[in-house]
Amino acid sequence: MTTGLSVSMLSMLERGKTGVSVGSVVAVASALGIQVGELFQTTSSTDPNLIRRSEQVEIMIGSGVVRRLILHDRDRGIEMTQLELPAGTHTGSDPVRHEGHEYLTVLQGVLTVEIAEETYELEAGDTLHLDAQRLHRFANRSVTPSRLLLVVQHSQPFSFGH
Repeated sequence: MTTGLSVSMLSMLERGKTGVSVGSVVAVASALGIQVGELFQTTSSTDPNLIRRSEQVEIMIGSGVVRRLILHDRDRGIEMTQLELPAGTHTGSDPVRHEGHEYLTVLQGVLTVEIAEETYELEAGDTLHLDAQRLHRFANRSVTPSRLLLVVQHSQPFSFGH
């Protein structure tokens, strides 16, 4: 398979019968040649500058991590999401890498960001920029929920990613 996922796993993902890791989402998007946000894109509002909260898609990744797609601008290669990580969760067992850059701001709680061999502990209000081609993952090792705003800038508007 192009995704590296089993047929049964793909079937469960399509039917919403299993949680999904960031790695699995990236693998599916990569196989389709699209950005991750396009997997969850809904119809746009009549005003192209306005995306109502009710139009933003949420998915659960990993063990309780909620990813809400706030904005997906394919033409400019920009994707904005909010991630909510309950205490003791992470975005996936394995780190991921993809084209582009990521900019994140911790809105609530404490977040551990692993980039290759480096680890950063961020608190509410802290902001971090990373080259997304380096292996990375996010974790909440605290006892309270973490919430962050994540902006992904793809190197090329039509490349795939996080």
